[in-house]
Amino acid sequence: MRKYIGFGILLFFVMVLFISTLINLWQISITIFILFLLVVFFALYRMHHHFIKTVQTQKASYRIPSEKAALDFLTTFFGAMITYFISIYLGLGGVIASGLIGMLAALFIKPYAVPIFCGSFLGMTSGELMEPWMFHMAAVAAGMIFVATKDVCNGFGGKLGTIALSSALLISFVLGQSYLAAPIFNDLEMVLIIVFSILGALVTYIVNIRFEQGPVLASGLVGLFAGAILPVLFGAIGITLAIATFGASFVGMSATDKMKEESMIIFAGLLFGLIYIFSAPYFGGAGGKLGTIAFASVLSVSGLRMFLRDHVYKTSKQS
Repeated sequence: MRKYIGFGILLFFVMVLFISTLINLWQISITIFILFLLVVFFALYRMHHHFIKTVQTQKASYRIPSEKAALDFLTTFFGAMITYFISIYLGLGGVIASGLIGMLAALFIKPYAVPIFCGSFLGMTSGELMEPWMFHMAAVAAGMIFVATKDVCNGFGGKLGTIALSSALLISFVLGQSYLAAPIFNDLEMVLIIVFSILGALVTYIVNIRFEQGPVLASGLVGLFAGAILPVLFGAIGITLAIATFGASFVGMSATDKMKEESMIIFAGLLFGLIYIFSAPYFGGAGGKLGTIAFASVLSVSGLRMFLRDHVYKTSKQS
């Protein structure tokens, strides 16, 4: 039952992102709106396949309650709290704080690097959106959702961020919080966002898979570098580029059985940049939004490849 609940949570919140993006696109361009419906279709196709092949057959990794479940909960919680402290009270910002926590966890606490990194995405939440007592509630929710989703959608980049966003949105909804104002991008900024999204995804994947450094360390390094360097090089827009680069790095955290080659990562990085731009009016300041965009992008590209394999290449071979 826990797997079904976890799968339902992830599916629900990635659909919240998709629907929000579609609402914005409806107001911008009907043509792009229709094209984006294909993105949603392929993501749902991949989720359906994952549900049938994995969720219904895979055994749970542990029972609840158990020591392992408690450790996952606690490390997610403290990963969120420490990142929030570094970001808000030390003034380093969410990208550097999360990248630093992920890198340190991967180097020194590797068995718990994944839940710690997951919590760190929630820790990127803006202090203007959540006061500390609110954030404590969100961190508790994130720990619980991490445990619930332990055995579903593993290997899809962005899953951890989706967990973080789900907890942020749940607490914001319960407390009636209003999200922060959306940025408005000009044409040059949109091009730069897409370019750096592709770079962030590709570099992370290469470090993760080709250099075998693992997803958490790879993403943490990219985030730390982007957060420290890009604002210096590009000024005000550099902050946005650092955020986009770090967010796209979650695409590169994908396992090879989900994203088999660099071409898929490049495509997903491009899609990440587009969704990042078109979903900008929604959920401002909520930690985990970047990861949810990455999750949606990976699902869509992986779903497209699977659809072509199942319905196009198969038909071609038969004919």
